[in-house]
Amino acid sequence: MADDVPVKLAVQRTARGLEAAVNAKDPDATAGRISADLADRDTELRPLLARTERAELIGTVATRTLLHLHLADGDTRVVELLWRDHDGAWLVSDARVFSLIPGE
Repeated sequence: MADDVPVKLAVQRTARGLEAAVNAKDPDATAGRISADLADRDTELRPLLARTERAELIGTVATRTLLHLHLADGDTRVVELLWRDHDGAWLVSDARVFSLIPGE
């Protein structure tokens, strides 16, 4: 990313790329957005992304983004992704998964 691009905008653009990869059902492009450290310890995010029918970027604050995942079984999740710069490439370094409360 260009040095003069604000961090939030750089992260948001990268998150849009992840959103597009998930929506295109492109597992290689999706995996390429996740840091090696997170990939080594992740047991939840990648399986959720693989089960996602549609992803929507719903917010960005600094280096964090929120994705709303619409899963193949009709369920939904919201994931908060923490992005870090890895030698010029923004990668997901951590994630938290939230289940929506039915009826809320």
